[in-house]
Amino acid sequence: MRALFALHYDDCSKNDYDVADAASVDQATRDNNLESFDLIISDLRLPGAPGTDLITLAGQVPVLIMTSYASLRSAVDAMKLGAVDYIAKPFDHEEMLATVASILQRSAKAQSTDEATDTEVQPSQNTITGNSEPMLELFKRLSKVAKTQATVLIQGESGTGKELTAREIHQQSTRASAPMVSVNCASIPDTLIESELFGHEKGRLPVRTPAAAA
Repeated sequence: MRALFALHYDDCSKNDYDVADAASVDQATRDNNLESFDLIISDLRLPGAPGTDLITLAGQVPVLIMTSYASLRSAVDAMKLGAVDYIAKPFDHEEMLATVASILQRSAKAQSTDEATDTEVQPSQNTITGNSEPMLELFKRLSKVAKTQATVLIQGESGTGKELTAREIHQQSTRASAPMVSVNCASIPDTLIESELFGHEKGRLPVRTPAAAA
């Protein structure tokens, strides 16, 4: 496995990984072909451009973001941009190696699935089509997120294809062989949604209380 570190870190090089390092995004792109790596690990904050710039520059190569500026917002922002995972410093040796191994395993499985289906790709009834710039950007994001374990929030007006997009992510993921269950939460009363999703004891259905008169 070849890994690129934006800022030096010794753990992977000591564990039989072929590691290159760079001090900035500029040096990483100048000295390396980013797409030749199996994984890129970068600090969020680097001299010059932020480490998240590598997500776009790396193409299909997964990018793991690490930072000492641990916050939910920075984690969410990194994942929105397409980071495969996020790890907050300080982290220990075993945590980093386990995260790297997990990412590589998922990437290898996804690549194996892609290669196995390349010769007999059958577009499904849910396939999204389009060749405009916004659609191409959407396809790129779907492809990236489908290979991760990230939770995805899809927002949009009614009728814009949110469920279609969710199905597309499912079909490109490693879970494509498993069923996808869609639930229209808006059609279920708020007093019943919990039992509908998680079940209830026999004979103990929740009772909907009428709204108080205005």
